Amino acid sequence: MPAAFSQQALDAQAVAERTFICYHMAGGRKDAHPEADVCTSPACCSAYVAQEDAAARWGDKAEEYETKVQQAVRDTDGQIILYDGSPILAAFHSSSAGVTADSGDVWSSSLPYLHSVETPEGEDSVPNYYSVSTFSPEEFREIFLAAHGDADLSGDPAEWFRDRTVNDSGRVERVTIGGVSVEGTEVRRLFSLRSACFTVDTGEEGVAFRVTGFGHGVGMSQYGAELLARQGKTWQEIIHWYYADVTIGAYKE
Repeated sequence: MPAAFSQQALDAQAVAERTFICYHMAGGRKDAHPEADVCTSPACCSAYVAQEDAAARWGDKAEEYETKVQQAVRDTDGQIILYDGSPILAAFHSSSAGVTADSGDVWSSSLPYLHSVETPEGEDSVPNYYSVSTFSPEEFREIFLAAHGDADLSGDPAEWFRDRTVNDSGRVERVTIGGVSVEGTEVRRLFSLRSACFTVDTGEEGVAFRVTGFGHGVGMSQYGAELLARQGKTWQEIIHWYYADVTIGAYKE
């Protein structure tokens, strides 16, 4: 989350991040890092930026932003998000296309506190809210056939795409490419798209994915949290906006 955001949004992020770590600690150590409860890989656990690297990135705002981040930790000291008394998987993402994703639409199972909810961000409040990723026919074939060698990507690229279905949050659920049915989340991963909320155009340049939002879409939207904070909502209200039927309480080992 950008440190320039409102204090209440940063406070909500601090609680979500702390809860996310507690959830993974409670689940036991992973094979990828048997000597530690969590790691600093965003693909596995959670990203980490060293204080000096953050200061270099922030430039002349470093002192102000560091104070805000530390304030978020103090404001929420020891507080985590609980469901039935246990830390939740406090997922968060950068931005959604008006509605967050249901966990069951993105992952293999649905969690009762990670349902789809409305979120207020849009084109006017999010940088690069819309993005376009374009691939030549040759590039597209190389990437897709490496994962699905049985796909038929001969002929006109306009004929490659069929049966695109979209879920209630606007994200692509499945699409048939070259006769192979794949999930929208896989398409996002294969082509490094910013989200699974995309449409497909084909033309002389090849295949163009037109994408809205950034991230998997589950849980708290960071830009949505910022807008809610600007509307006067507290960090507690932001937490309850994005996570259903939860409580907020002290972490207990």
